[in-house]
Amino acid sequence: MKHKLCPTCHSKEIEVFFEIKNAPIFSLVTLKSKDEALNIPRKDITLSFCNKCGLIFNSSFDTSVDYFTQGYEDQQGFSQTFVDFITGVTKTFIDKYDLYNKTVVEIGCGKGDFINLLAELGNNKGIGIDPAWVPGRTKPNKNVHFIKEYYNEKHGELNADCICCRHTLEHIHATSEFMQTIKKSITPGKNTLLFFEVPSIIRILEIRAFWDIFYEHCTYLSPGSLARLFRLNGFKVEDLYIKNDDQYLFVEAKANDKISDSIHPLEESIEDLKKLTKDFNKAIAKQLNFWREKLKKFKNEKQKVIIWGGGSKSVGFLTQFNDLGLIDFVVDINPYM
Repeated sequence: MKHKLCPTCHSKEIEVFFEIKNAPIFSLVTLKSKDEALNIPRKDITLSFCNKCGLIFNSSFDTSVDYFTQGYEDQQGFSQTFVDFITGVTKTFIDKYDLYNKTVVEIGCGKGDFINLLAELGNNKGIGIDPAWVPGRTKPNKNVHFIKEYYNEKHGELNADCICCRHTLEHIHATSEFMQTIKKSITPGKNTLLFFEVPSIIRILEIRAFWDIFYEHCTYLSPGSLARLFRLNGFKVEDLYIKNDDQYLFVEAKANDKISDSIHPLEESIEDLKKLTKDFNKAIAKQLNFWREKLKKFKNEKQKVIIWGGGSKSVGFLTQFNDLGLIDFVVDINPYM
């Protein structure tokens, strides 16, 4: 399957700059056995760049696969370092917009950690929406309830004051269609605030972080391409910022009656982002070769190599060196991994 149009602006002006062959299509689904894991279907990742809006996406992504309803494991709340980070960001966000005693909806709420945090810190009514939500994975909160389904226009009936969406947009191929669904769900005239978080492709390109490229992430966003996605779909960007060692990109926005022409200072130009893709393309072979030679040396010396962290990053890393047959163990703080 090849997508010939940009999912954000529908331009045909797209070009491939990086490919990964035979990547496993799942990195978050928890499997019961090694054999089951080894038999996960594999497909190619084809990173393509849109010359019109700057979106980077997997133009070979198979949208027919069920990535969500069979369950996935993404809970980060077992790490106190991460809890401290996201608590600080959330407190700042709540104070900034006086988000107290309001109704807050989270799209793609996972196990419910973040919607619970928003409810606790702001005494808010929280509603988490996710087809893969699992009961009992977060502490009970009488002000929070969950809807086990995909977000759609009818959820506008929830009359949200704020709609949050963390680490979900990068899993959605039809970016413009998704944003239109959200726009249509907002009550006309209501000053609903949007709060999104995604991985920043800028960092991935700059440090050649190939381990952050895996099949379930079909969409890769920069400050510029994220802001353009919001503006093209009728939202005004209130703020953009990057946190946590430049890994995570945040956007705050509100619905707008017309396409906003306000450019945030953090936004890079399409030309600058394209240059980063070309630099990545030139340098990634050296980066991959460095790790391959390092791992081969460990193997020749009969050293045991164990990966710390069993999430998507380790899958992205292992995909590149599976043929070496060196790494047999992965350790993670999450007991459900």
